[in-house]
Amino acid sequence: MSRLHITLALLLGCGDEPAPQPEEAASTEVSEASTPQPETVVRSETFTPSKRWTPETIATLAPVVPSRTATTPAILPPSKEIDDTLAILRGVVERHGTDPSNPWAIGHALLANGPELELRNGEKAVEYLFSTYAETFEVGEGQLIRFPKKLGDSRVEPHTDLMLKALTESGVSPDRPVAVGGASFTVADLYRGAVIQSALDPKKNHSNYSGTNDMPWSLQALASWAPKDLQWQALDGTDMALDDLATFTLTVLVTENQELSKAMQASADFEKKGQGIFAYTCGGAHLLQGTTYASSRGFGTDRAAPILKSQAELMFYRLPRELEIYDALMQKAPQHTVLLLTQRLKFTGHFLESMHKLAAMGVYTPTPQQVELLEGAANQVVLATRALREQAAFEAMDALRVDNEQLYLDLIGDSAHAINGLLLARGERAVRY
Repeated sequence: MSRLHITLALLLGCGDEPAPQPEEAASTEVSEASTPQPETVVRSETFTPSKRWTPETIATLAPVVPSRTATTPAILPPSKEIDDTLAILRGVVERHGTDPSNPWAIGHALLANGPELELRNGEKAVEYLFSTYAETFEVGEGQLIRFPKKLGDSRVEPHTDLMLKALTESGVSPDRPVAVGGASFTVADLYRGAVIQSALDPKKNHSNYSGTNDMPWSLQALASWAPKDLQWQALDGTDMALDDLATFTLTVLVTENQELSKAMQASADFEKKGQGIFAYTCGGAHLLQGTTYASSRGFGTDRAAPILKSQAELMFYRLPRELEIYDALMQKAPQHTVLLLTQRLKFTGHFLESMHKLAAMGVYTPTPQQVELLEGAANQVVLATRALREQAAFEAMDALRVDNEQLYLDLIGDSAHAINGLLLARGERAVRY
């Protein structure tokens, strides 16, 4: 295989994918050898059994909905180009993200359109997801609910708690009634089920997560409705504290970005070869977002603020250099233009989403130069969307579902994240934390 084709394979495999990619499959366990322990960046917490939730008491856990909301301090000026881009991307999500047979896409459509999304069949998306794709499981003397990774041929939740993260972020109430297996529950029962199943003991190389790339969605989802000092005993007996989970994930973020941090300090360029942060879904955007959200909700280490600010600076360093990589690849391999444009939309849309979330939560205050880069990223979303339309990529999505399902799913998911990023950038959407 040529160097170009190896590069393309690595670069195109880091999407918001519902199925594990080759670089993920190589590391499916939380390993002490590859991932530092929480103590490397955090305070030591004493586990308090009297405070912990157990399988016998978890049914009484009351979710705590965030009370703070904030918008970005770097609001993007209105423009017709952004309006037109939002219209195109919304068309993609409304057509393909409301398909009752595609639960993963529905989750992303909720992120883009909000909690009252309706599907093609006229049903409410939230209620339909639970009645069609969720399942019950026994906890103590009762039952809670969860989403499986797959149901038949349908990819449902490839990353642990992806659905819960979509529901909490889109503003669904924990008190919303849902039905699973003919029985009545609330969305809060999904949250309780996620808490009691979550288990991580790095020292014993034990976890319910398939790897560190499986954790960010769960961390954000658990932090979204967590009471203060959330501690629990997982179903498998693991003693857990959300502080520890948040700290561990912060450690992973810092560790996986070490190579890029060194390149930034040296003002050097970098390559994308599936190494470090580039082995993570969407280039690590979800790892950054989940870790930052948990910290902003008060979980993890009290030393996180400067660490996360440095991670924000790293994203601004990445932006122009990563775009240059895509430009060079498109010149060398024009036959892969649609694939590369989709990756460009992925990167810039997630960049906008991440950096405006971080700014809204006070992780950093954008400098004039960073404001220019934020505006430039929005312009790149416009250009990538326009180029994909000129390539007739959106019109060909029905055929893509058969010929290249991953690209089909990427176009839906990346459109949803780009919508969210643009709305956050315009100050039309707030972060609840």
